[in-house]
Amino acid sequence: MSINRRWSDGWWFVLGCLVGTGHAGSAVRADEGTALAADRQLVQTVQGLFRNLQMHTLDNGLRIYLLPVPNSPIVTVMVAYRVGSADEEKDQTGLSHYLEHLLFKGTDKLMPGDIDRITQRNGGRNNAYTTEDMTVYHFDFAADRWQVALEIEADRMRNTRIDARHEFEQEKGAVIAELDRNEDMPWDLEYKAILRLLYPPDAPYSHPVIGQREHVRGATAEIIRRHYDNWYYPNNAALVIVGGFDPCAALKKVQQLFGPLPRGDLPPRKPARQFPERQGPVRHEFPSKFEAPRMLMGFNTVTVGTPEDAILDLIENILAGGRTSRLYRRLVEQERLAIAVNAANHAGRYPGWFAIQVELLQGKSRQQAEELVLRELEQLAQHGVNAGELARARRRLLARFVFAADDGHNLANAIARAASYPGGEDVARFYNSYLERLVQVQPQDVQRVVRQYLTRRQACIVWSVPPEKKSKSSLVPRQSLLQPIVPQQARANDRLGPSVPLTPAQRPGRRYQPWVSVPQVAWGVGRGTTLSPQVHGEGQSEVAKNGRPFSLQAAQRHVLPNGLTVWLWLDRRLPMVVVQAEVADVRLREPAEKAGVAALMGSLLEEGTLHHSGPQIAEMIENVGGSLTLQSNGGTLQVLSPDTDIGLSLFIECLTCPTFPQEAFQRLQAQQLATLDDMATQPFVKGAHLFRKKVYGDHPLGRPELGSRSTVEKLTAADCKAFHEATFVPNATTLVVVGDFDPPAMLKKIENLTRDWKAKPLPPLQLPPLTPGPGQLEILTDSNAAQVHVFIGHLGITRNHPDYYKLLVMDNVLGTGPGFTDRLSATLRDRMGLAYTVQAAITTTAGKLPGTFSGYIGTFPQSFRDVQRAFVKEIERIRQETPTEQEVEDAKKYLLGSLPFRFATRQGLAAQLLAIERYDLGIDYPERYRQAISSVTPAQVQEVAQKHLDPKRLIIVAVGPIDANGMPLRK
Repeated sequence: MSINRRWSDGWWFVLGCLVGTGHAGSAVRADEGTALAADRQLVQTVQGLFRNLQMHTLDNGLRIYLLPVPNSPIVTVMVAYRVGSADEEKDQTGLSHYLEHLLFKGTDKLMPGDIDRITQRNGGRNNAYTTEDMTVYHFDFAADRWQVALEIEADRMRNTRIDARHEFEQEKGAVIAELDRNEDMPWDLEYKAILRLLYPPDAPYSHPVIGQREHVRGATAEIIRRHYDNWYYPNNAALVIVGGFDPCAALKKVQQLFGPLPRGDLPPRKPARQFPERQGPVRHEFPSKFEAPRMLMGFNTVTVGTPEDAILDLIENILAGGRTSRLYRRLVEQERLAIAVNAANHAGRYPGWFAIQVELLQGKSRQQAEELVLRELEQLAQHGVNAGELARARRRLLARFVFAADDGHNLANAIARAASYPGGEDVARFYNSYLERLVQVQPQDVQRVVRQYLTRRQACIVWSVPPEKKSKSSLVPRQSLLQPIVPQQARANDRLGPSVPLTPAQRPGRRYQPWVSVPQVAWGVGRGTTLSPQVHGEGQSEVAKNGRPFSLQAAQRHVLPNGLTVWLWLDRRLPMVVVQAEVADVRLREPAEKAGVAALMGSLLEEGTLHHSGPQIAEMIENVGGSLTLQSNGGTLQVLSPDTDIGLSLFIECLTCPTFPQEAFQRLQAQQLATLDDMATQPFVKGAHLFRKKVYGDHPLGRPELGSRSTVEKLTAADCKAFHEATFVPNATTLVVVGDFDPPAMLKKIENLTRDWKAKPLPPLQLPPLTPGPGQLEILTDSNAAQVHVFIGHLGITRNHPDYYKLLVMDNVLGTGPGFTDRLSATLRDRMGLAYTVQAAITTTAGKLPGTFSGYIGTFPQSFRDVQRAFVKEIERIRQETPTEQEVEDAKKYLLGSLPFRFATRQGLAAQLLAIERYDLGIDYPERYRQAISSVTPAQVQEVAQKHLDPKRLIIVAVGPIDANGMPLRK
């Protein structure tokens, strides 16, 4: 199902009351009937999410969906148009996505930048995404200022202007840069290649959403305007409002603004096209510019809403939904062929497809990996699925509904997407039917669907194959130093199991995170943005349900006898619990000669404890639909409330008494080495690594988290165990629990579970001094790169620097404003059309040690010198000229007005409490934040810019198809 599987949302989930809350763990359900009964009860609870949904239809055909959420501090407004890449002509692909960008450029009333500025001044956020089937625009505002979104949407529904005055050509540059950026990421070219195998050339789904490069370049204003005039009418749209609003007043406002808009005569839809039934697999192979061999296998399937759609969602989980899944166990654990596997059901308006992805270890047999995947499908077809596997897959899907309900944006997105599909107009009925189908699926249904659709003879197989030999080099992990381009939808990430992204363009939203978890949201692309100022997870909301500013005074902080710091936050709005743990200074204690040991140690924490093996841990947590993620400095647990005991005990076991089994060590060491090799061929990562090395030198912060091939190859399981014992001590650990539980009982439970975890004195950190170095330019020529990745900056500040809040405002003015309101985005992206993504900030990486002033832009090879000059010019300008009152006031309004988005989720609140402990910010942090931001003046912004930004010390690193002089390579 292409619809976002993180469907549910809202702060009022207590509508249906899942099983009782606060009960002992229900992880082991020996009675299959009891498990099914619990799932049915969970289904009823999820169905209650849509109980208060109102639907109205205006005379002009606009469908309106209103879902008030009592006491919600946020309102989400979405407009979904039933038009996507499937509605394009084959010689004019990419129009829907290009048009999505242009709807932010304005109307007769709104000029380029106005929509983003209005959003900024009201403390909101806006975005859009395009898929094969729809284009969706969305705004999020605090509940006292959301109606401005209606005014914008009503204006641009029929009044969008597409001309030179509204930056038509400049935006073309941004779209081309987005296309180039995608091709510098794994899985983009594989995705584009498999569409041609799955569908005939004239099929609606045979081309990528972003379009063909030549079509985007050749698009004219007239062509785009014709596409707009064909589809952008109220009778082809759904308006969704979810959150804290009065539905009567909202409906009246909608009728006033949208009622006068005329209906349109819509073009006929394209007919579905399919290849004749295949008699054997079809294949395509092409050389990869990355190190890891990658296979994408696809099968033609069904449309959204069919009975088979729900069954394919279950099959997705059975095959690749976590460590207990068939393909993960076979290819990753047993045969040790792959780094990761993934599966995804992509049903749509037209018959969609089912994807299986494998990222292979270097040197392993592609033929063997491919054959094993096909054999697992044949085993499923011949012998079916056992009751336990089916129950686990169903529970995981249902639990995701609950976890998704923690995010204020998801329910609106679920309604918008369902309303855009044929048969989905009655949204509540659409989801109720899906959920009922889900609990009715029997093992023989799974067997039937696999036999019908996922057969060897119907397989389409794409391989990207690296050259025989590649140089090995060290680099940083996928979460880079700048933390750039993170997708907005990624906040709902459930982190369940290993995953492989199919393409950077597949997720709606403005930011791309190159290693995200399944399930996928859509094969959609957004319009891009800069980085929002969210510093070290410092939270996301401030207005409480009673309308007063959010306060952390209700948080409980305890220090146990062994030194473990525990934070508790009670929130019974959802039957779920989130636990996060953080161990201080782990990477800073990593010896240089053992670089990468922290990352390897962290990946081994869930591979076995004194009480459970790795497979037992995976099965226990996945049986209840929970997620358990561990890493070098702690981890995160997410479970339904009834399963808190089993989840918490497993989580603490993994943190305190891992055993580092040799088999798991060898497997994960090989995966880490393969990941290092593959990432050494990714131009963005190469640039990020080199930039950090130039800033930090030999300091631990200058070393890649995954280490280098030379250091990781020498590591042993004993090294990991010793490093864990030296760093994972309770007196250096903070544990945060947020959600539905009894606080006194929870504190006692934690104390009992950690009673044998003894405090240990930690030696003082022995770190080299951090001193600013001279400015320099370094160019790495990469002829395989599609664009030039430019990193610029120097040593920055600590989080507790007295100038932090002034610099936060400066960042917003210079390079992290919402939308494209900041100077760098407005200049380099919007006016000059030189990039899809541009950003710069000094507060984003500020930590206990100095972070970096970091800027990034991905641009065209011929534009590198222009970008370099323009970037430096903007840095000099903010130092030499006092920002205007309006710029600073807008930045402050955004930073203060967007606080309702913070603390709104349990994950965000837990991260906020961890940050408060990490930086000793105090329980009154929200109050001091408001005071500090409110008091910043334009003169202070210029003062801190002069003090902390130094053009003479700028380190510039560029990686891409340019020579040592910065000129484009000759083709």
